[in-house]
Amino acid sequence: MFREHAFWRSVLCRLSALYLIWAIVNYQTVPSTVSWAIWASVDTLALLAMRKENSPTGQLTGAVAGAWIVTLLAVFFGKPTMGSIEWVSIAGAVAGIVLWQITGNAVLAIVCSQLAVFVGAFPTFANGYNNPSQENPIAWTIWFVSCIFALFAVKKWNLAEALQPITFTVIETVMFVLVVIRPHWLL
Repeated sequence: MFREHAFWRSVLCRLSALYLIWAIVNYQTVPSTVSWAIWASVDTLALLAMRKENSPTGQLTGAVAGAWIVTLLAVFFGKPTMGSIEWVSIAGAVAGIVLWQITGNAVLAIVCSQLAVFVGAFPTFANGYNNPSQENPIAWTIWFVSCIFALFAVKKWNLAEALQPITFTVIETVMFVLVVIRPHWLL
C-alpha cells in the first residue's frame, strides 16, 4: 500500500512541476524569483538532511528538481521580490545549516528548513488571496493531491520522515483553498 501511495505522490509531484513550467513559459503565471530560489535552497537542505537520516525523499526529490527549474525560469519570466518574509526564510535556512554543522543533528536542519519553507509561503498565500488569477489552479490541485498521497506514504511518523510531507500538505491545502475553492465562493 505504501508503494502505491509513494508512486502516485512522486508522479503527481513531477506532473505539477511540469504543468507549472508550461504555465510559466506560456505567460500564464508569474513566479517570484526570490521566493522560488529560497524554496529551492531550503528544500535542498531538507533533502540532504532527510537523506542523512535515511528518510524517504521521493516527493522532496521531485520538488527540489522542479523548484530549481522554476527558479531558473523565474529569472527570465518572473518578478524579483525581496521582503521581510524572504529574509526570515533565508535566516531559517542558515540556522538549519549552522545547527546541523554544530550539533551534527540532521533533524534540526529538517525542522529549521520546514519552518523556513512555511514562512516563505506567506507571500504566496498573500498573492493567492489577493490575486488568485495569477496562480495556476491546475498545478496547485495536482500538488495538493500529491501531498495527500505523500501523507499516506509516510512509514514512520517522526520528525525526520513526516515533517516535510505535513509542511507541504499544509501549504498546498491553503493554496488549493485560496486558488481553487475561494474564487468560486466569490461568484
